[in-house]
Amino acid sequence: MRTTFSGISIALRALQAQQKSLDVTGHNVANVNNSAYSRQSAVHSATKPYPTPMMGYTPSNGQLGTGVEISQIVRMRDQFVETRLRQQNHSLSYWESLRDGLQQVELFFNEPSESGIHSALDQLWDSLQDLSRDADLLSVREVVVQRAEVLVEAVRNTRQQLQKLRSDLNTNIPVRVGEINYLAAQIADLNNQIGKVSATGSHPNDLMDTRDALLEELSKIVDIEVVQDHANMVGVTIGGASLVHRSTSYALDTMKTAGPGYDKMEVYWAATGTEVDFQSGELAGMKRLRDHEVQDFIDTLDNWTREFAAEFNRIHGEGYDLENNRGVDFFVFSNDDSEFAALNIIVNPEIAKDPSKIAASSTEDAVGNGENALALARLRNTPPKNAEITIGESFNAIISRLGVTTQKAIKMVETDEVLAGHLVNLRESVSGVNLDEEMANMIRFQHAYNAAARMMTAVDESLDVIINRLGIVGR
Repeated sequence: MRTTFSGISIALRALQAQQKSLDVTGHNVANVNNSAYSRQSAVHSATKPYPTPMMGYTPSNGQLGTGVEISQIVRMRDQFVETRLRQQNHSLSYWESLRDGLQQVELFFNEPSESGIHSALDQLWDSLQDLSRDADLLSVREVVVQRAEVLVEAVRNTRQQLQKLRSDLNTNIPVRVGEINYLAAQIADLNNQIGKVSATGSHPNDLMDTRDALLEELSKIVDIEVVQDHANMVGVTIGGASLVHRSTSYALDTMKTAGPGYDKMEVYWAATGTEVDFQSGELAGMKRLRDHEVQDFIDTLDNWTREFAAEFNRIHGEGYDLENNRGVDFFVFSNDDSEFAALNIIVNPEIAKDPSKIAASSTEDAVGNGENALALARLRNTPPKNAEITIGESFNAIISRLGVTTQKAIKMVETDEVLAGHLVNLRESVSGVNLDEEMANMIRFQHAYNAAARMMTAVDESLDVIINRLGIVGR
């Protein structure tokens, strides 16, 4: 049988449910500018009806409802979109690292410009042509030395800048590894808290939002795979190896290995000592830039410098200086180290000190002869021995390859930004807080609250009639 005060209980539950819904709406509005926040929604469910069917008794006229309750507060999140966005972040961060690094390399070469290597090379050829006409003038020889020193300075400066970029990338790798370890430890700690709350049957929505924000940040640094278990705890792996498992994180470490002229920092698992398999993400982009792109341009510039110096010295050695001596090497390498040619190339100190030692003549006892200087100048348009392109064209090939590689990275970033932006919009359409929608919900819950309060008033008035007005006859 229905109790006398069941109407008040129903109204009370309705008031409480609408009040909680208003609280959730207020929480949404308060976090409208929180980028890591997911919109939450209070799920209304009918409470257990009365009476409960049991053995030997089934209500003939059906069950009576007992009101409403908030069964759970859920966060609006599309896990598929979240997974795709993390994967897209891997690729975007990888290509952004390459783009930024390659654009710096372009600045180092500074081509085409009046201060680049190609311009300095052209000025050297021009000075050699002038020398071929006035081989006996020391002033013209001084210009050749100056132009040669400008060229080697441009080559050395470019090589130093490339080497510094490689060193900076190498130094930043341990910094990124430290960030990975920090984020992994934070995620493991949040897993622990989320697991405890989830065990009680509640939904730790705000904690899960914080963890998802950390996972998104981590996905930009390194390519991760994320799996969520029944207790709302996540497992994070890199290349199949576990970085976070429930409430435990596994640290990464860096170790020095021998590189070409420097100690290269490589990333290993601290517990096992095995190298970490990076495929994408910012860290993979930094390693790719350091070990391949920048290193390739360093090696290519060294090879170009070595071949240029060898061919120039070969022709210069066939001529004679003003004192009828055979030409010495015009370009030499400091400390006799030609392995890092672009870093160590200098004008021969003997020639720099005494320009008369420039072997401009093709024969002895011919002061005004500039045939050998002309042969050197012809290197502008003549390929060296065993080569198919000129020295200038060989250098242009380096710049062309740099331009193509950089343009590819820029295009990939633009494409990934479009895809990532689309996924962010999809996520915001589900998880983002819309103030207009929240205002509508606020009004809806407010009216529902008012209606529940009016119902309680109606029940109260009915009880007042029953208690205070009925049964007064015969008093």
